Amino acid sequence: MKTIQINKTFLIILLGILAALGPFSIDMYLPGFSQIAAAMGTDEHQVAFTLTSYFIGISIGQLIYGPVVDKYGRKKPLLAGLLIYILAALGCAFSQTIDSMIAMRFLQALGGCVGMVASNAIISDVYEKERMAKAFSLIMLVMGVAPLIAPSIGSMLLEKADWSFIFLFLAAFATLVSLLIYFFLPETNRFISTGKLRISEVRQNYWTVLKNRTFLLYTITGSLSMAILFAYITSSSFVFQTFYGLDKATFSVIFAINATGLITGSSLNGLATKKVYFLKIAAIATRVLCVIITVLLAVLLTMPTVDYRVLVAGIFSILFLTGFINPNVMAASLSPFKHNAGVASALGGALRMGAGALVAAAIGAFQGDTPNTLFITIFVLAFLCVILLRLAPALDFSKSE
Repeated sequence: MKTIQINKTFLIILLGILAALGPFSIDMYLPGFSQIAAAMGTDEHQVAFTLTSYFIGISIGQLIYGPVVDKYGRKKPLLAGLLIYILAALGCAFSQTIDSMIAMRFLQALGGCVGMVASNAIISDVYEKERMAKAFSLIMLVMGVAPLIAPSIGSMLLEKADWSFIFLFLAAFATLVSLLIYFFLPETNRFISTGKLRISEVRQNYWTVLKNRTFLLYTITGSLSMAILFAYITSSSFVFQTFYGLDKATFSVIFAINATGLITGSSLNGLATKKVYFLKIAAIATRVLCVIITVLLAVLLTMPTVDYRVLVAGIFSILFLTGFINPNVMAASLSPFKHNAGVASALGGALRMGAGALVAAAIGAFQGDTPNTLFITIFVLAFLCVILLRLAPALDFSKSE
């Protein structure tokens, strides 16, 4: 078998930049929700459905790319998907109605989600099973810079131009990522085939992955944990700009502070996995998360008014703890697979994004006039994570598919 020679530090940085495309696509235009709504003659709740369509596109797209990156390699599908992303981002920039923008956001996600599938599969190609959790933490740390700066870049663009320039920026950024991949990313898939991709084979591969109990339980846990992040992203503009009436600059600072929580958690998780079994870390983090959200929700429901800084502190803590959950359960879910790493990554990603889409749609439909919907949602998701981790099997690295 051919040995892949690659600088792993460089690989983590490159995959982190690729992964940053997702947060940029989600976070950068959040400060412009009110401007988009005004320009298209609608309200922010309708604009929030552009997030829902994006999450749906990611879910469907990953199911398509999974078998493709397993059979034909990681690099060519990456470049093809990014081309679709670039064209759709330009379509968003020139959208005249909210319906057309919702459709373009779906296509943008359909193209861009190839990065999520391929990057996870590349980690599985290059790293040993016991080192995957640390690798995922490092990528989350690198990509974590994106949520810090994305709303600020969006706000800066909104100060100088209208919302469409945000999507022109995304198209340019995706072009840069494509060039980096084309020139610097080697092909890591050792099982490339020249045969045709058969539907029966795809169906069987997905079924093989889905019926694996380790994959299923840890993936659902990760889906619920990721849904917490998406619930916050979907509601953040409403909570801080509409409900509390904060300006775009303050909103960007708050978003950066909370993103720092996720980055810090992911960074410390990478260090902690050297000393503590990574699934024990995830289990402890979910329990602490339940305590924090219970206290925060009790404060919201019993006090007539709550200072927005209390919510910022609470959300920071919540995202900090998800940084200890997501990389570890993702590594656990992919650990049984090598040959089908792309399919496993795609199915896991589709389930995670599907959960995010459902949560985003539910919050968009039932937001109400207070932040309570957001924190009730997080409360339910956190307790479900605890239950599922207790049901999930202990990981045995001696077993594989």
